[in-house]
Amino acid sequence: MRKDGNKLIIEAMPPRSLLALLATLEPICEEFPSIPDETPDEVDI
Repeated sequence: MRKDGNKLIIEAMPPRSLLALLATLEPICEEFPSIPDETPDEVDI
């Protein structure tokens, strides 16, 4: 945000990368349940 004479100019911030965003997040400290890896049903095409 900047002032230009009597005008107030609001500009968008440059986008951050996904890695920069992830670096600011707290780690997730919970256990995730296992997901069974079942064989899919047969499909007749």
